[in-house]
Order: sequence, then C-alpha cells, then structure tokens
Amino acid sequence: MSVYRQWCYPRPVELCAVFETWHLGDGNYPAFKTGMPVNLSFEIQPTELTKAPHWTPPHLHHTGGGEYNFVGQVLRVYTTGGIALAVIETGEFRFYIYSKKAASLAQGDAVSGRGTLVLDHYIWVEYLRTYPDPPDLFYSLSVDRIQRIQTPQRLITRGNNLLTYPTHVAPSEYTPEDAQDVDAITDDGIAHYVVHFTDRDLPSTPLRPTFLGWRDA
Repeated sequence: MSVYRQWCYPRPVELCAVFETWHLGDGNYPAFKTGMPVNLSFEIQPTELTKAPHWTPPHLHHTGGGEYNFVGQVLRVYTTGGIALAVIETGEFRFYIYSKKAASLAQGDAVSGRGTLVLDHYIWVEYLRTYPDPPDLFYSLSVDRIQRIQTPQRLITRGNNLLTYPTHVAPSEYTPEDAQDVDAITDDGIAHYVVHFTDRDLPSTPLRPTFLGWRDA
C-alpha cells in the first residue's frame, strides 16, 4: 500500500480525542492504557463547517473535552457511501470529516469549523486502499492520560426494555464530578473516554496502525 506523506509542518505534541466504547464491542481498537504507544488516524465530527477566506491563517485550538475550533485547507475530497469525506490540514494536524456538511467542499478550499475530535471509525483506515493518492493521516503517539466521562442520567432514556443514550456528550453537558481519571479504558457502563495523547517517549521502531482490522498490502 502506498501512503503519501506530504508534510511540511511539525507533528503535534499534544492531542485530545474522544474514545467511544462501541469501538471495543465492534473490535476496532484495543482498550487503551496510559503509556500505551499507538498509531492512529482521526476524524472531526463537525457541529459547524463553512468555507473561509484563503488568507485566514490555519489553526487548531482545543477548547476542552476533545472539542476543537479549526481553520484549514481541503487536501482531498472523496465520496464513500454517498457521503463526502474531506481531508483537511490545519497547518499542524491532518484529519478527515465524513459528513453531509462537507458536500460542497472542493480540493484547495479554505474551511473553518468546530467539532469533536474522535478516533477514525474505520472509514479511513479500513478503506484506505480505495482512495486515490491518500494523504498521510497517521500519527505515532502515546496515551498520556485517560478520563472516563459518566453520561449524566438526564441524557439516558429507559423504557420498553430499551436503553438509549448518546455515544459521547459535549463538555457543556457534564460536570467535573462526571469525569474521573483512570489507567485504562473499559466497557463498564454508560460512559465515554477523553484520551490525551503525546508524542513524547515513543518507541524507536515504527508502529503499525493500532486499528485491529488493519491489513498490510
């Protein structure tokens, strides 16, 4: 498999992303532990996404709990499952957006937005072979801190033997009392995790993608 690296900016030192526990049941990722080295690609689930003037400086700003504001440039636009997949570079970080909000974007567009940084839900890593000339979205990092976020009871619906709740909630929806530092991710209840990553103290040997379904070409 060819993965094209077109990098001209330093890799990020710190990232903060949401780990939804359905990944464990689906077998996408192992249960992360603090200190664990990983190789990951990331997605931003946008709440806002608009075109921006081309002179707008790129940036990526963490506002807490895996939420980011960003300005960047569209490197590629693919279509899969009838939905646009846009690869965006902010100048210091690359990620993708898989959303109908990206339908009007074209390669070279400047964009601004905000949303939640989450682990690639497989649409990139699993289908990478199908994307022409894919940019490199993989980052070698280590798990620096894990926070377990208990879903507030008001957001859980029970009835008719059904239990429904969001896969993750925004920081504005929970309190500090709902957050607990833990050493490892477990599927032990109605919760999600906020994982802090760093590029410090990485192993010297290259890391394979951490996605459990990864297959080398």
